Amino acid sequence: MAALAVLLVVIALIIWAVVALGGGSSEKTEEDQSTNAAVTSAVESSKPVDLTSSSASPSASDSASEASTVKESTSADPKASTTAAADAKKTCELKDLVITANTNNTSFASGEQPELFMTVHNPTAVDCEINLEENVLRFEVYDLATNARIWSDVDCNPAIEDGTSVFPAGKDRYFQATWSRTNSAPGQCNNRQAVPAGAYFLHTVIGSNPSVPVTFNLA
Repeated sequence: MAALAVLLVVIALIIWAVVALGGGSSEKTEEDQSTNAAVTSAVESSKPVDLTSSSASPSASDSASEASTVKESTSADPKASTTAAADAKKTCELKDLVITANTNNTSFASGEQPELFMTVHNPTAVDCEINLEENVLRFEVYDLATNARIWSDVDCNPAIEDGTSVFPAGKDRYFQATWSRTNSAPGQCNNRQAVPAGAYFLHTVIGSNPSVPVTFNLA
């Protein structure tokens, strides 16, 4: 009987040990599965963030919009040109020419000579013939503070172009001059003085047709 009791105790201990070992293995497995699930979840949740942060969709939308704008502009140009040609005047005179002034900078350092530019556009449907002896093509600089005429390229030098000149229909022509930053007046070309630092404006003119003024500064 004593031997049988000892055997039952040993069997009970063995069963308890097996159950204990089996339960620990199950807990560890559950823990591993929980950890793996957490890592997998983090990776999956990071994918939408990465896609959003890459801005794939907005970029594509912006590019499409830009491409569409360029395409519309390109496709509209021939039609606009055709319409403009159809609507353009069939005659041309001096007042029809569109004259634009410009300079190579808005501010000039001490001693730097401004480069002056004139663009002449003929918006009509026919070539424009202008007598530049009667309608002198010229550059004029004025003092912005006093509105006084300071200089013109034709005061002491021949005009860039004279005689009858043709400005083709729908085309631009370009002219250029360099100002020495000295004053002048018609027939008064001796002892020309350097102009002071300050603000000035440029007109480019053909006859009685001037450009809009363009301002600039001299240091």
